[in-house]
Amino acid sequence: MGYPTTHRLDERVALVTGAARGMGAAHARTLAALGARLVLTDLDQDELDAVANELRDDRHAEVVAIAADITDADAPERLVGAAMSTWDRLDILVHNAGIMHDFKTLADTTSAALQPYLAVNVLAPFDITRAAVPHLRRSDSPRVIFISSQWGQVPDGHSYGYMVSKAAQLGMMKALAQELVADQILVNAIAPGAVHTRMVPDHFLETEVAAVPLGRLAEPPEIASAVAFLASDGASFITGQTIPVNGGALLVGI
Repeated sequence: MGYPTTHRLDERVALVTGAARGMGAAHARTLAALGARLVLTDLDQDELDAVANELRDDRHAEVVAIAADITDADAPERLVGAAMSTWDRLDILVHNAGIMHDFKTLADTTSAALQPYLAVNVLAPFDITRAAVPHLRRSDSPRVIFISSQWGQVPDGHSYGYMVSKAAQLGMMKALAQELVADQILVNAIAPGAVHTRMVPDHFLETEVAAVPLGRLAEPPEIASAVAFLASDGASFITGQTIPVNGGALLVGI
């Protein structure tokens, strides 16, 4: 896929969480194709290394791959520190890591069950952003990009942990955008609908395909294209916004 010259990210350094497969791997491939250097993280070092080696071989990309649980207390400094110790700069955060639906009703959901969703989808991105901001201030094109969800905008019944955390993520994005605009750090979100990845259960895929006006699910590179835009100079006057990528799903209220 070709991109305008305003989308080039040469020399810029991007940190992508949840990068070992699915959307995260697609974001990494797209950013590498545009010239970015990458710090990639996920739980599984072998899967992460496979993506990193692919990018080195196919894109001649500069990549650091670090297995980490982003909810660990030391993860933000480890990940941000890897960018700084390797390239002495950090320009782009892509908060992609997330926990998917559990499809439980209110009666079957406790407040304790919400904690893992909040930890991964809200608190970890907050802590990583907090660690990164002093370095983002030095960038000439700093970006923070959240991969949220259409279900953070319009809840779809069950799965309280996922939907509550994704809605909180969008609120946090707006708060960060308001504060960090003084430093010219642009903070935005992408809200995909159902995407064809291993995270989405088969029975959910079947119902979603039938409901999406375009008649199919998104493929990970289609979400990555929106990431590329928000990371680029082409989005230099956009902050505090949520870009829906859902095949028209919100037009029919799903």
